[in-house]
Amino acid sequence: MTTLTVPGGYTKTAWEKIVRRGRKLMKEKSGIQWALGDLVIEALDGHSRGHGEVNQVIKTLAHQIGANPETLRFYYDVARQWPKAKRRKDVSFTVHATLAYVPSRYILIRKDPYDPFTKEHRWTVNEAQKVANRAVHTPTNQEERLAHTRRLLHTDEDAAKAVTEMLGRPDVRARLASDQHARHLMRQAQYEHWRGVDEAAEAEAELASADDAAEVEEEFEEEAAPLGVRYSEAPMEILRLIGAFASFSVSLQRIIPEVHSQDYTEETKQAVLDNVHKARMLLDWCETAITTGRTDPDKALARLMKDEEGE
Repeated sequence: MTTLTVPGGYTKTAWEKIVRRGRKLMKEKSGIQWALGDLVIEALDGHSRGHGEVNQVIKTLAHQIGANPETLRFYYDVARQWPKAKRRKDVSFTVHATLAYVPSRYILIRKDPYDPFTKEHRWTVNEAQKVANRAVHTPTNQEERLAHTRRLLHTDEDAAKAVTEMLGRPDVRARLASDQHARHLMRQAQYEHWRGVDEAAEAEAELASADDAAEVEEEFEEEAAPLGVRYSEAPMEILRLIGAFASFSVSLQRIIPEVHSQDYTEETKQAVLDNVHKARMLLDWCETAITTGRTDPDKALARLMKDEEGE
């Protein structure tokens, strides 16, 4: 027998003895499965195999020999896919069943694959599942472990709970903190969360009564009164200016908390700073227009706007 991995608490000799007995029993089990599948094939030979006939024969036979009809049908289907001359006696029935619908199965079955779990060259269910592109029961590498985990955590609730527990491990937190993509996803999640909170608050406000809305509007106008602005009387261009400032302010308040400068290149940072400079120039222009009445931009700003129009 090939050298096996021995679990703790066993001697090498004792464990190899257990494995030999287990493999012998698996061969005996496979023999019975093949025999039952072949029995159904023989029972159907020369008889009609139209719609319903096969199931009726299998169901009747299963009940009369004390077998499960679905199990007997399974043995029959596998036996049909593997003619006796193509089967390997030293490979389990389950492996044959896993490969039953792989087009190149007759060629594949001839060569034993390397099993990283047992460190042997032999057909196992795990290796057969890989060949058949099915989910493996015993993951042996990171890709298989991740795929297995995704299947187990198929609900968002379970996945979120698992992630929360994993964040309790310092090494996991450190790896995520050093991963730029992970940081980006967390910032995106925070943004989406607070955007949802804002939208919920806005929806709740829209459901407020007309009286409450009127009171809020009256209070807002009273607060604005010291500035000498009555929104019902203000010129349209002033309202548009105030609206632009309000929109600008709200946008920055939402976006700036997401900024993490350590993730950006110098070119990216400079692009933002250039826009900050442009914004300052525009604000200075607005201030000049309001305080002096001069609405024409200075030379630097005029040149800047001309350059942007030409882009």
